[in-house]
Amino acid sequence: MSGAPVCYNGIWATLENDVVRSASPSGSAAASLARSLTASRVCIGLIGILLLSAVLRLWGLGGRGLWFDEAYSIFVAEQPLTEIPRLLSQFDTHPPLYYALLHFWIALFGSGETTVRIPTALAGIGVVVVTFQLGRRLGGDRLGLMAAALVALSPFQLEASREARMYPLLALFTMGASDALWRAVEEGERRHWIAYVILMTLALYTHHFAFLILLVQGMFVLISVGHAERRAWRLSLVGVVIGYLPLLPMLYAQFFTARGWPEVRPPMNLGQLTDLFGMLSFGGSLFGMGSYFSGGSLRLLHRIPVLLPFAVLALLGAAGLRERRSRVLVLLLSLLPIALVVIISTRWNLFFARYFSFTQPPFAVLLASGVFVVTDAARERRSTALTILLAFLASFYLTAANEMYRARPLWDWRGMTQHVSQRIRPDDFILFIPAFARIPFEYYFRGAQSRMSTNPEVLIRPDVKPRVTDPTYSNVLIVANVDEKKLAEISQMHPRMWIVATVPIGLEARRQIAILLAPYFREVDGRAFGYVYAFLWESRVYRAPK
Repeated sequence: MSGAPVCYNGIWATLENDVVRSASPSGSAAASLARSLTASRVCIGLIGILLLSAVLRLWGLGGRGLWFDEAYSIFVAEQPLTEIPRLLSQFDTHPPLYYALLHFWIALFGSGETTVRIPTALAGIGVVVVTFQLGRRLGGDRLGLMAAALVALSPFQLEASREARMYPLLALFTMGASDALWRAVEEGERRHWIAYVILMTLALYTHHFAFLILLVQGMFVLISVGHAERRAWRLSLVGVVIGYLPLLPMLYAQFFTARGWPEVRPPMNLGQLTDLFGMLSFGGSLFGMGSYFSGGSLRLLHRIPVLLPFAVLALLGAAGLRERRSRVLVLLLSLLPIALVVIISTRWNLFFARYFSFTQPPFAVLLASGVFVVTDAARERRSTALTILLAFLASFYLTAANEMYRARPLWDWRGMTQHVSQRIRPDDFILFIPAFARIPFEYYFRGAQSRMSTNPEVLIRPDVKPRVTDPTYSNVLIVANVDEKKLAEISQMHPRMWIVATVPIGLEARRQIAILLAPYFREVDGRAFGYVYAFLWESRVYRAPK
């Protein structure tokens, strides 16, 4: 979906509307030349944007270590292909497509930090292409190019495209399906309906949030198209359902059995919504706004002047889209998935801002449209207005992107494992708390030391209000759940024990664990690597083998 075919395939209809109308019937040669020059400029612009997006997504891709979700992706993908669905059914909440694709990728190219992130980086570049395609159809070439440029530069998209997870694939398939739906409604050709069925089925095999986009598309069809198109969409929906049928048993199992830590999430609040709006607008992380991995500390009242210019641009952009149908589609794609998750989260909290990177491309279309509404209103000062607006957007985007590239990892598993590897002895013991800490640790650690995992009990403290700066675990009490008999046995057989821990383990849990360990061990070292911890304990009762 890149290169010259994208520039020319399907672009002639728009160019003919824009160029041929201004050409006289007798000037066919001049009109043809104008079309060629315009198409060339569009091609050059798109290729430049794609090259920029590739550099930003691929440069330094392995510079930061994997965090837990990425290590977990690799752990699942390295299982036998037939084992992946069973594993996901019991312990995960995601469909299998991304893990299956990563399985084959690792088989071909290995599981290095850079290597495993390349598929999502490539998908992120594809998102730029489909954003251009949809933007061009809704508002012309300049809108498509501007929206594609905003997605290419968006720190929200960059962060999603630089981790080994499925979110860029979700954006690629849902945006591609929405573009195919638009073309099918506009042109009525069967091939567009077939493309829509395929892309939406792939989206549903990638992430369950694709169901939200399916609802968006159904709402769009209900509001904006005629009887014939509605009937065609219903037939296409049947095709999507048939394609999804093999996954129904997994969906059922995940709904009732898959484990997670939703109980440690505090109730959704307005601060999280404004953090998301900042990430959609400019990538977040500036002025104390939230970022991809953490909530913001800026007071709500102080967020208004930061977000207001982007809200105005988006509203102007919605008003500036040339057709009501265009406005309906882009607004629904941008806002309805978020609104639906907010509603669901009043009962079961599913809300994390980073989950919504797939809504940033249609929001970029709104911002791009707003830019042209403002500049077109300036008339003879159009170039000056465009320069000022682009400088304003670039100042936010580039500063936020710089913050993203320079940020220290919040979960520095690589640094922690290097610390342990340099100090560990062959007869040391390793204890993981919680058990899932073992997955990212063992991605980096190659030692053969004995080890054990345990899961603490999680209790919510309703009397404690979650902190703004760390809302996820600040109202959680962790009750240690370690077998004292086993601790006594370990202390006699091993001179030292390492405890590898991560959130939601906190200070209170550490105190409880220290009480349990006191008869058998004494702590001699403890280090924090963001939200990852390594504690070294020396045995009080070690019996050296004779």
